[in-house]
Amino acid sequence: MKHGLKRFTRYVLVAALSVSLAVPTMAATKAEVQSQIEDLKNQQSELESQLAELKQNKSDTESYISELDDKIKTYLAQLEEVSAQLEQTESEISITQDNLAQAKEDEKTQYTALKARIKAMYESGDDDYLQMLLGSGDLKTMLNNQEYISKINEYDHNLLVNLQNIRDQIAAYEAQLEEQKQLQEAQKEQYEVEKESLEKIVAQKEEELVAIGSDIDSVNSDISSTQEEIDAENSLLQQIVEQERKAAEEAARKKAAEEEARKKAAEEEARRQQEAESSSSSSSSSSSSDSSSSSDSSSSSDDSSYDDSTDDSGSSNSNSSTGMIWPVGSTSITSYFGYRSSPTAGASSYHRGLDIGASYGSSIWAAASGTVTTASYNSAMGNYIVISHGNGVCTVYEHCSSLYVSEGDYVSQGQTIAAVGSTGISTGAHLHFGVTVGGEYVNPLYYVSP
Repeated sequence: MKHGLKRFTRYVLVAALSVSLAVPTMAATKAEVQSQIEDLKNQQSELESQLAELKQNKSDTESYISELDDKIKTYLAQLEEVSAQLEQTESEISITQDNLAQAKEDEKTQYTALKARIKAMYESGDDDYLQMLLGSGDLKTMLNNQEYISKINEYDHNLLVNLQNIRDQIAAYEAQLEEQKQLQEAQKEQYEVEKESLEKIVAQKEEELVAIGSDIDSVNSDISSTQEEIDAENSLLQQIVEQERKAAEEAARKKAAEEEARKKAAEEEARRQQEAESSSSSSSSSSSSDSSSSSDSSSSSDDSSYDDSTDDSGSSNSNSSTGMIWPVGSTSITSYFGYRSSPTAGASSYHRGLDIGASYGSSIWAAASGTVTTASYNSAMGNYIVISHGNGVCTVYEHCSSLYVSEGDYVSQGQTIAAVGSTGISTGAHLHFGVTVGGEYVNPLYYVSP
């Protein structure tokens, strides 16, 4: 809305300018438009800097999100691994618990059998052992039977102890597995907490990324709007320059018409004077010598008046109303002041003077008297001269083939200061003639006319 209002205001200004061709108004308006264009370009530059910063921020945020995603993937892999380990541990605990229950059952069974055998032996006394010993046929058999009985008791005892050891080992393994399970569960919980924390950060960064994208779109829109305003201002400036050119042409045309009318009036006056002189001579041929002398004096006075008129006319043809003269013999303007299509690579699109086509080596004259402030060479302007005429007014002469004055020289109006050439950025022999006021280039047609 803001940009649209600005454009509307500028269009109203264009319409207002088209009503009047007053050069001073247009010059002030042109300076305003050029200042506006400069301000808009500065705004556009700031917007482009903001855009670059936002794009860098977006890139950094995307890189950070990618890094967080990699960490989340690592935690997911660790969670998957510890979950598998936990599942394996729980399976082993289940098997161990079954083995422990079976060991306890075996111990219980063996213990029950042992108690039954001890009880039976107690109830029967030692008769069985005694009969086994006494019933032996010889000492060897008796000793063997005694050893057998001893081994049976030892076996029962060892079997019971072994069952108890198995039970204790299984119980210890179960405790170890339970401890391992607790550790794995703690690791799993830690991984899940870390993963959830990273996911929250990623979600936050993704929201920031969306906001950055919105800001980028907004800045791009502002840049486009600013460019549209710059284009509108350039269009307005082009119209102002074109109006200036037309105004200058109209002023030059009017001046030429006035000069032509004055010249014709002078010629008509001279013709009448000649006719009067001729008539006076004829009528005085029979008069006295005094009358003839008076007539001659009158004729002489008329001739003098005619000569002065002729001199004034010639002076007016060579000098403009500002006192400057046309700087070369040719009056062919090949490029006017203001915006244009660049004639060659490196040439400006905003022309700050007049290009006057002239033959190579022809004379270049000082448009007015003044002091040479610059007589040098520039890669764009070629050989060039700047003359200061006082009151902040300077004239510029570019693309010369030769320079005939030096910095610090005082030159008179009409003095030959250089020769036409095509040095610097140029497409052919010509003089680029410029005028500056207070350091700013102005249309030379305000100061000179062909």
